[in-house]
Amino acid sequence: MFSRVPPRVLGLAFGLGAMAAGLVMAVLGAGVEYVGLVAGGLVVAAMGLLAAIVGAIGFALHGSARPERD
Repeated sequence: MFSRVPPRVLGLAFGLGAMAAGLVMAVLGAGVEYVGLVAGGLVVAAMGLLAAIVGAIGFALHGSARPERD
């Protein structure tokens, strides 16, 4: 299954997932006033944002994730 999935789709999905997870970590850390968890969450969210941007650029350069029909 993964052989048919373009890398830009995986990059975008991974980036959005990491960004969401990082923001959840940061919010949980802010709720219990734990600065390390907030900082770690923001770092994970920033790295996820970077991966999502790379995936979005892949979509912009190479088009849709659907394979062309014969």
